[in-house]
Amino acid sequence: MHVNVEVSNLERALAFYSHLGLETLPRAGTPGRAGAWYRLPDGRELHLSVGTPKPENRSHFAIRVVDLESARRIMRAAGARVETEREIPGMARFFARDPDGNRIEFVQRL
Repeated sequence: MHVNVEVSNLERALAFYSHLGLETLPRAGTPGRAGAWYRLPDGRELHLSVGTPKPENRSHFAIRVVDLESARRIMRAAGARVETEREIPGMARFFARDPDGNRIEFVQRL
């Protein structure tokens, strides 16, 4: 299982996503099309593809973390715009936007 995120500048996206400390995977994608693959902590994969990012909206993927405040500091240090959202019982969370405006939810179970 994976999620694909379109980015306009692969080098800029790689610099941003490197802050997450994700495992880099060999990319078996379409020859001649730039991109990168990562493994998320739960085993799913994040695929980056060079293309035209969609206009900013509420679409997102989520990453479960063990230390939400540390994740928030890392995202701010990476230059991400951090957004808050309504609370959900039993979890703490925030959202961040990558350089192309793709939305990422960070969740910590309480």
